Amino acid sequence: MALADNAHSRLVGALKVLLPLAALAVLSTLFLLSRTRDPDAALPYAQVDIEDMLRDPRLTAPTYSGVTREGDEVIFTARTAHPEGSGNTGARAVEPVLRLISPDGAESHVVAAEAHVDPAARTLVLRGAVRLDTPSGYRLESEELVANLDRSRLESPGAVSALGPQGRIAAGGFTLTRGEAPGQEVLVFNGGVKLLYQP
Repeated sequence: MALADNAHSRLVGALKVLLPLAALAVLSTLFLLSRTRDPDAALPYAQVDIEDMLRDPRLTAPTYSGVTREGDEVIFTARTAHPEGSGNTGARAVEPVLRLISPDGAESHVVAAEAHVDPAARTLVLRGAVRLDTPSGYRLESEELVANLDRSRLESPGAVSALGPQGRIAAGGFTLTRGEAPGQEVLVFNGGVKLLYQP
């Protein structure tokens, strides 16, 4: 029994020396046989114009989300956003997309050419080929649309054309708000409304 314990102890003692030496040999061969790399080629560099970024600072793919008093989720995204002047806290967004999602999942979707974000007034003014699609089947087009970021309210102060379930509508403006029932939308056209009914 003592002979077996003695052989075991010698084996453990030998392995304590041999295993670290073997590990060291493996590591040294990894470093010795590895290929040398060009340090400049190994680092990826972004292809951006630093001077242009300093002249025109911007955010790429900005996202804003929140919840209105009525419980709708507001999600605003854009391709880029640029700050507006040194004394202004607002920003100009290019290719904005606004989504107003009711608690029951109904979504109003707005796209435009550009938008002005005013965080102090909590408003978003979308301009240039504005298109609004509502869950009730209306597609509205206007040159300007004002959205409240803390209220479920969209408003066009100018002329609007719409295509809906009843037909084509032309008006001086419109307002979209939430009704009493969950997810209900109230769409009001105003200013010389003309309806071309299509049965």
